[in-house]
Amino acid sequence: MPTSLPARRPARRQVRALAALLALSLACTACGTLRTEPARPLPMTSAAASTYDYLEFQALSQQMTRTAVLSRNSPEAFARILELQKAAAQAIDRVIAREPAPSLYMDKAFLYWNPEQAGEARAALEAGLRQFPDDYNLNAALANAHLLENNTAAAAAAISGYLARHENMPLRERLGQLYIDSDQAEKGLETLRKIPAKDRTSDAQYQIARGEARLGHRKAAIESLKKLTKKAPEFLEAWVELAFQQEMEKDYAAALSTYSQILDLGETREDIRQRIENGGGEGREDIRLRVVGLYLKLNNPDKALAAALAGSGSKSFVLAASLLFLSENYTAQASTLLDVLASTPPVPGEYFFYKAVIANDGENNPQKALQFLDLVPEGDPHYSQALQFRIQLLYGLGRENEALELMEQGKRLSPGQSRFPLLQAGFLLEKKRLPEAREVLETALKDRPEDEDLLYQLGAVLDRQGERAKALAVMQRIVDKNPEHADALNYIGYTLVEENRELERALSFIKKADKLKPENGYIVDSLAWANYRLGRLDEAWKQIQRAVGLAPDDPTMWEHYGDIARDSGRRDKAVKAYKTALKLKHEAPERVQKKLKGL
Repeated sequence: MPTSLPARRPARRQVRALAALLALSLACTACGTLRTEPARPLPMTSAAASTYDYLEFQALSQQMTRTAVLSRNSPEAFARILELQKAAAQAIDRVIAREPAPSLYMDKAFLYWNPEQAGEARAALEAGLRQFPDDYNLNAALANAHLLENNTAAAAAAISGYLARHENMPLRERLGQLYIDSDQAEKGLETLRKIPAKDRTSDAQYQIARGEARLGHRKAAIESLKKLTKKAPEFLEAWVELAFQQEMEKDYAAALSTYSQILDLGETREDIRQRIENGGGEGREDIRLRVVGLYLKLNNPDKALAAALAGSGSKSFVLAASLLFLSENYTAQASTLLDVLASTPPVPGEYFFYKAVIANDGENNPQKALQFLDLVPEGDPHYSQALQFRIQLLYGLGRENEALELMEQGKRLSPGQSRFPLLQAGFLLEKKRLPEAREVLETALKDRPEDEDLLYQLGAVLDRQGERAKALAVMQRIVDKNPEHADALNYIGYTLVEENRELERALSFIKKADKLKPENGYIVDSLAWANYRLGRLDEAWKQIQRAVGLAPDDPTMWEHYGDIARDSGRRDKAVKAYKTALKLKHEAPERVQKKLKGL
């Protein structure tokens, strides 16, 4: 609100009312009952009009906030909020037109301060900067508006422009942080080191340490963070960064000590405890999970279990900690920790599910696992997952009819999910019951015609049935919908190579698939085979070696290896490759034998 405005000037409606009453009073005094025309309202001064408009802006803004709070998710309320927002913007625009000021442009920008309308907020701030280019608040707010739009580069440019004209340490710190957060650590350090060492705040020192760590100078970062935590023991983010860098340095004992200190700080200092629990860096349970994980890396499962049992006991914490134990094959400790969930009814479905995992994977007892899975109630959110696990266990035990019954049950109970039709189709495909597998998939696709997993499986069935043109059409449909579906890209590319046509197009598809899934041996094999068909033997040899390194048990891949080795003059390697293909039960052994004899 402009500072030049009178503090106690009446609003427009009050002025009009007073003028009318005064006119009526004068008329009655002078003429008795004589009737006269009412006097016209006195015109407001520019300052009074600005006061009125600014008060209207404030009232509309407050009404916007109340409407948003009281009527969340209501389409009618949303429309009303937009109406109020428009009226408020018009009111503040009238004030700006009379007496522009940086604070007024800030007021207008904050009307639109949300990710969806960040462009409107930025436009308001840019308009203000055209009149007040050196205003600190407008420049800082513009940088924040760019961040609201996820445009870090523009935010950094806005701050850099201001710093070129005016030195400001808080903004310099912010710029350094922006550079470091956007993987420009060198620029970040260069920016921050322009602040004299004696003037650097704890935040600036923290950002410098982060920059050093991101440049790979981890030991220097650790030393800087140690000094900082000694100087500012309440600086939680510095403690967490120190522990993380020690962990990255594989100094697990030091990291464990630091994480334990963070937890001790939370126990003894209420303000730090609040920061840990309310979003100040990592949460308390996240830190305790790291402690558990570090004890496991130090091969001390007993201390890891003790640390886990000292946690909050919440369901999410217990399940996350149990997974840590399971991932390191400490199934007994995982089971002990899970029993915390069973101590207080109602027992969650996840308890039985995880106990089933332990029984099957840790104890090699699928029957016991099935007993736990049977205890997951049908209405539980994990029932569908438990049903899928039961199907897999029954199938592994040779109880195929029971598995098929559960697949049908899963389709009935979860009509919106593709997992059960996919399971059923996979089972039928393995049994070479291709028409039945196709029928299952085509039926499921009637309800979910754009489901990529169902379409891909259908394409695989069509290929196995010898209907390659239809399979290609299905895979192309997937790629048209999702150009980054690596497996469909690979299928199209490999099929074109096998048919020895459109080889350059095929290669481009496979290269894209390889970028999306660089560790997929089958895609790399396709890449080798495409280069082989194009006569690029050096590249084919390079890629086929990579392929068998990623998937060493595929006989077709070894046949390809043999063909490429043979044609590039590597006879001994070709012989070994063909023999490996035969050893791995190649589906066309006669063809491989013929190639071997030909050598």
